[in-house]
Amino acid sequence: LIAPLQQLSAEPVLGVSLANVSLLRLDLAGGNAPGNKACKLAPWLELARERGITRLVSFGGAWSNHLHALAAVGAEQGLQTVGVLRGGERLTPTLEDARRWGMQLVPISRSEYRRRADADFLADIQARFAPCMVIPEGGGGLPGARGCAEIARIIDDTAAQFEHILLAVGTGTTLAGISAVLGPDRQVTGISALKGAVDIEDRVQSLLAELQAGLPARWQILHDYHCGGFARVPDSLKAFMLEFERLQNIELDPVYTAKALYAVHQ
Repeated sequence: LIAPLQQLSAEPVLGVSLANVSLLRLDLAGGNAPGNKACKLAPWLELARERGITRLVSFGGAWSNHLHALAAVGAEQGLQTVGVLRGGERLTPTLEDARRWGMQLVPISRSEYRRRADADFLADIQARFAPCMVIPEGGGGLPGARGCAEIARIIDDTAAQFEHILLAVGTGTTLAGISAVLGPDRQVTGISALKGAVDIEDRVQSLLAELQAGLPARWQILHDYHCGGFARVPDSLKAFMLEFERLQNIELDPVYTAKALYAVHQ
């Protein structure tokens, strides 16, 4: 799963060499729920099975790769899935895939969507689709973080020599799960894909406490590479993506992976 970029192409990307960078190709595993998504969802699915629950409900927007992955896994495992959508979103290819895999798409207003972490709102959702399991946006929470700890074990098994791990960050769940396992001799740097997400550090700290991580990795989150906000793709990011993909023959997604590698490039 380790792809050293210098073995793929030693040519600089827009004048900058990335020859000291290697990629952990989690996108090559997990079927229709690749990357960190399969890891995040696995503990939630196990919890649902233990409780005899066959309907999973979660939240997202027009380009939610979390809802996409949840719908894919649901279709594969014979589970019902419901996607609660931020209101006014258009039907993107991401959502079309989810609907084709059997996900029920339920739009709500943006004001309602902002309440997605409120206890009363979650109780209403739970009652509306009962019996069900409500999974936080992005597959976050303690089960999701525990699932992402598996990524750290993959790193230890296949890339123990690497001391600095860099990843894109949405909710901070993956960063927390990885940091909890890798230990203080490693540096984990998160690149926030969201503009103004100043609470991510607090979320990571809370998850690390819940994970009872005694000596986690040194970690930080950089907030200067969101490129204008979630799912925004300015010309500079697009130019980097196209040149990187041309040289390395690896596709990036503009929401997360492209921004992480763009930060490395910058």
